[in-house]
Amino acid sequence: MKNKVLFIIPYFGKFKNYFQLFLNSCDFNKDFNWLIITDNRSIYTYPKNVRVVYKSFNDLKMEFQSKFPFKLGLEKPYKLCDFKPAYGYLFNEYLSGYDFWGYCDTDLIFGNLREFINDNVLNTYDKIGVLGHLTLIRNKKETNEAFMLPLNNKSRYIDVFRSNTNYSFDEEFKESINSIFEEYNFKIFDQINEANIYTKSSNFKITKLVDKPNKYNIESKTRSFFLFDNGKLNRFFAKSGKMYSESYSYLHMQSRKMKTNVSQTSYLFKIIPNSFDPVERYPITTIRDFNCIKLKHFNLHYFTLRTMNLVDKIRKRINKGRY
Repeated sequence: MKNKVLFIIPYFGKFKNYFQLFLNSCDFNKDFNWLIITDNRSIYTYPKNVRVVYKSFNDLKMEFQSKFPFKLGLEKPYKLCDFKPAYGYLFNEYLSGYDFWGYCDTDLIFGNLREFINDNVLNTYDKIGVLGHLTLIRNKKETNEAFMLPLNNKSRYIDVFRSNTNYSFDEEFKESINSIFEEYNFKIFDQINEANIYTKSSNFKITKLVDKPNKYNIESKTRSFFLFDNGKLNRFFAKSGKMYSESYSYLHMQSRKMKTNVSQTSYLFKIIPNSFDPVERYPITTIRDFNCIKLKHFNLHYFTLRTMNLVDKIRKRINKGRY
C-alpha cells in the first residue's frame, strides 16, 4: 500500500469487554496503523500495527490547552469527540511519514478496510468518511488545520472547543468538520459501506446517513447476522426464501453492552444482538446453512432504552416547569 495511514484514538478509562476482538480485527488490516493514547494499563495482546502511548487525561488536557489561546471546555473524556477533527494539528508529532491520519471508535469490529479504502480512493480524496466512528483526513497543513476555517463568517471551532457541551463537530453536516470541508471544496468520499447499528432497537438494524444535514435511513427488521472470518466481515441475511451476503468495512456497535461467548483469540465468530458467539455451521453457502444459525438471544437492550428515554422526557418536563 503506497499510502500510509494512522488512526489516532485517545481513550481513558475501562475498555469494552471485547476490546481484544477489536485489536484482533486491527491486526488483519496490516496496511493501516493505530495509535492509542490511554491511561488503561490492562494487559492486552497489541498487534504490531497498534502503538500504545500511556498518558493521563489531565496531561492530555494540558497539552491540548497549550495549543490554543483560549480556555478549553474539556472536563470529561467524552468531549474529545469534538476535538477529533483537530487531531492532525494536536498530534502532529506522531504523523511524520503518514499520508493520512484519522479517528475511529473502539466499539468496532473491522472487516477488510482496504476493500473499501484503496489506493485509488486515498489518492483522490482529502477526507474519507463523514461519521465520527471512522474518518480519515489527508496529512497536510491545509487539511490538518481545516477545522479552524470560518464557517458562515464565524470561527465555529472556538465556540465548540470552549464549551463542555458536545456538538458532534466530528461528524454529520450540522456546522461540523464536514460542513467546512464542503464549504472549501475539499474532496470527500463517503462510500465506505459501514454497518452502523441503530441504537433504539434490540435488533441489528443498519442505519445510513442519506441526506443533509442529518437524515438517516433505518432499515426494517431483517433476519440476519454478521460473521467475522479471519479479517473479513460479512452480513448474511435471508429474503424471500433465499440467502444473501454483503461485505462491510466495519461494524459499529454504538456502545451496546455485548457478551463475549468466544475466546479472545478467536478469528471466526458470529455477531448477533448482543453477543459474540461461535458460529453453528461453517462455511455458510446455502439457505439451509443460514437456517441453522441462531440469530438472537433474549436481551434487555430495548427495554433499557425505553426506560432511559422515558426518564429523560420526565426530567425535561420537570426542568421546563421550573422556569
